[in-house]
Amino acid sequence: MAVPVILYLRKRSRSMNDRNAKQMIEIKGFNDFPISQDELTGLADRAALEEHLDSLCGSYAQSDFDDRLQFAILCIDLDGFKNFNDRYGRAEGDTLLKLVADRLQACLRKNDVVYRMGGDEFAIVLLQVTPNEVASVADRIIGSVSQPYDLGGAEPVAISVTIGAALAPRDGDTPESLLWCGDAALYIAKKAGKGVYRRYSERRSS
Repeated sequence: MAVPVILYLRKRSRSMNDRNAKQMIEIKGFNDFPISQDELTGLADRAALEEHLDSLCGSYAQSDFDDRLQFAILCIDLDGFKNFNDRYGRAEGDTLLKLVADRLQACLRKNDVVYRMGGDEFAIVLLQVTPNEVASVADRIIGSVSQPYDLGGAEPVAISVTIGAALAPRDGDTPESLLWCGDAALYIAKKAGKGVYRRYSERRSS
């Protein structure tokens, strides 16, 4: 890869990290607890997700049920990322993760939050949503992330994502239960193929 291309990608990555951090600070509810960030992407990390879910579940428990308080968690996994790393190297893999993080941010509404869980796994909290809206966001993410990426090589590269979703409070009312249901839905989605979205269902997971 030519040196100017490397410098461009590094500069773009720093810009994305700064923007992700700024958006994270502006998210409603994040001021209630310390923010912990993923160093690579600048996104909120798993610890921040668990804190956010705990806060949201606590708010729900202290109020009467209201559709406006429904929220969802999307568990997201990049398809074939290990093979990508093996073929292109870790540095290119890191660059791809940053670009994916940027596309995930672009798919969300103002108060939704994206997290990097670690490795090739991400999560998103969608606030005030219906099941149909969750599916719409998931479809938008799958379409956006699957578009080719220009990493400065001879040809653009492509990768897809698989998504599992859980909706609170119907699927779970604690951080642990929601993450479990989201992971279960992700497992079902991955069994169906690449670039697939599934929402949690007790029948499917039994």
